[in-house]
Amino acid sequence: MAWAGKTNCNRAKKSFEPLNKFEVLSFMNHQALFQKIASVLAKEKEVSLALHQCCATIAENLKAYDWVGFYFMNHVTQKLHLGPYVGDPTDHTVIDFGKGICGQVALSGETYLAADVNAESNYIACSINVRSEIVVPMFKGDQLIGQIDIDSHQVDRFGQEDEAFLKEVNQLIVEQLDGIEDYIQTLVK
Repeated sequence: MAWAGKTNCNRAKKSFEPLNKFEVLSFMNHQALFQKIASVLAKEKEVSLALHQCCATIAENLKAYDWVGFYFMNHVTQKLHLGPYVGDPTDHTVIDFGKGICGQVALSGETYLAADVNAESNYIACSINVRSEIVVPMFKGDQLIGQIDIDSHQVDRFGQEDEAFLKEVNQLIVEQLDGIEDYIQTLVK
């Protein structure tokens, strides 16, 4: 699977427009990073280590991705459980569905982009330095199993390119990591 990138058909004019210089560089960076993540997943088969290495690879290679981590779903208890992450420690190791941005994504199954977390009424503060956040759901088939959560110390850091890239990363993880369901079951008990 290769990262599909941006099509540019969702712009205000609703027509195809060529990528600008920044978008071309962003696409190239995401494409190269996607290949690094694929390499990590091909080499590391222990789920927790592979997920941690994915977080580290993303954080090291994308500017202002200051906290990168995974939350996994327990549909019975309606709680998210923190998996591997890189960044400042967090007290939010278990989050109720519906609480905070991650909890909202657990209910909606849709990506949430918070350009300025201070403007969000349901934001759960993890750090005084966090200014923006993106949470992208992870599906195995039709089942929502988790999410990748990224925090930035910059306001309005994330956009459609980030969302598309992170969706592809989530799909690659689900396809390449045998035993992810077993890992989730041990994590959410």
